[in-house]
Amino acid sequence: MLEGYDEEVAVTDAQGWTLLALVGVLLSVIGGLIVNQFHLLRGYLDARFEAVDARFGAVDQRLEHLDRDMQALARAVFRRE
Repeated sequence: MLEGYDEEVAVTDAQGWTLLALVGVLLSVIGGLIVNQFHLLRGYLDARFEAVDARFGAVDQRLEHLDRDMQALARAVFRRE
């Protein structure tokens, strides 16, 4: 107990249920906010990964063109007889 404070505080049944309900509501609100943040984060990351995928697609296309050019060069230089 606090020093200089000897009174006990009594909580009635109705007050106890009210406090319990408030804690439940508070936890529900906090949980909803956390879930909402995860949804926002997922949307942000999906957009970022789409941009990265597009860049990898462009690099892959360039490598395919380079491979085609190197094969043509190899056929021109190292002709099989």
